[in-house]
Amino acid sequence: MIRRKTIRRLKSTEKCYFCVDKSLPDYKKPEILGKFISDRGKIHSRNRTGICAKHQRKLATQMKRARHLAFLPFITQVQ
Repeated sequence: MIRRKTIRRLKSTEKCYFCVDKSLPDYKKPEILGKFISDRGKIHSRNRTGICAKHQRKLATQMKRARHLAFLPFITQVQ
C-alpha cells in the first residue's frame, strides 16, 4: 500500500471579517466581495480567507447574486 503525502494548509489566525465588523456580505458592495475572489474569478476557501462557516455560505450566495446582476465578473480575461 502506497501512502500519499498530504499537504496541510495553515488556517488563518485572523477573526472573521464580517464578525468583526458586525455586518453581512451584500451583493451591492462588489468592492468588499472582490477581496474574497481569486485573480481567476474563483471564490477563495475559508482556510484562505479566515471567514467563519456561517458567513462563508452567505458570501457565496451573495457573490453568485452579484455575478448574476453583473456587479462581479464570472471569469476574468486570461491571456
